[in-house]
Amino acid sequence: MRSGDDAQDLLLQDRSITEFLQHLAVLGERLFGDDGEVPCGLMSQRGNKRSTVANSSPTAGILDEGQTRAGDGPALHALASGDTVVVHDAARDARWAEYFRLAQALGYASVLAAPLRLGTEGVAVLTFYAQPGDFFTPERQRVVTVFVEQASRALEMAMRVARHQDASDNLLSAMESRTSIDIAIGIIIAQNRCTQEEAFTILKSASNSRNTKLREVAEALIVQATGQSSNTHFTN
Repeated sequence: MRSGDDAQDLLLQDRSITEFLQHLAVLGERLFGDDGEVPCGLMSQRGNKRSTVANSSPTAGILDEGQTRAGDGPALHALASGDTVVVHDAARDARWAEYFRLAQALGYASVLAAPLRLGTEGVAVLTFYAQPGDFFTPERQRVVTVFVEQASRALEMAMRVARHQDASDNLLSAMESRTSIDIAIGIIIAQNRCTQEEAFTILKSASNSRNTKLREVAEALIVQATGQSSNTHFTN
């Protein structure tokens, strides 16, 4: 039985949670489908201590760690403020010049840092990096917002479970499946402007019609979800 007093230790040390966060970062990278590589990193903070806890690629890890070394940046600002931060073009943005030199050297112009709202369970932020300038359009920002809302709920639940029992591989698999489904539901809500119940019905209908597991349909939708073409979402 865990004491329940240290959310940061769960984020950094619990195997099931760290694997869950890694899965979440990979799902984040897939969120924009064929619109180009969008590495995704996840950072947490407790007091003045900041840590990179997961990333979808080594590039995302370098970009996240670069903010820690510079002492400021979009993700750190999002952690401190609780607000989503959007960088449309690092070459034109004067807020974090030292960090943006690293981002530009690696070929990334656009950044979106979105806080994960975990209630009493801790503070974290997902940061998305894209090479083209002005990548994070209002529509893509909206898709990220829904993704993060669903991810926050799933992560908060996972942390609560991890406080009270050692997670088995079956539990981890179930949480990953639930995360994929919840995030897919969020994408459908954002793209179809429907209720959560209607979104689940759409997802379940697609699963039944394709004779495919709900999780597989959800993950396929996540990969495709760019919000830019008619074939990126299910319709009634």
